[in-house]
Amino acid sequence: MMSPEIKQFTDESQEQDRKIVPLHHKSQNSPSEDRRMLQGIIDREALVSWLFLIGSLIFTLDAILENIKGVSFSSLLHISASILFTIGSVLFIPSDRQK
Repeated sequence: MMSPEIKQFTDESQEQDRKIVPLHHKSQNSPSEDRRMLQGIIDREALVSWLFLIGSLIFTLDAILENIKGVSFSSLLHISASILFTIGSVLFIPSDRQK
């Protein structure tokens, strides 16, 4: 007879095994459903990329306004970092070739 702790542990591990999808698992969706799902992922990636770009532009504007008030080492670091962040955000926008 199994102790209650061992039984609970084996039940939990069996439940986790059912949630795992093997890498070689084939999709049961039709090709059109797969395309729609992929399109949703691409649209989400584009939205996230554009939101990061808008946020980085706001940080750049803040850094510019900070430098207008007075230039200091800290304000120069702030504007440098915000410009690099903006460039990085632009590079993460998905291209049309991925679609």
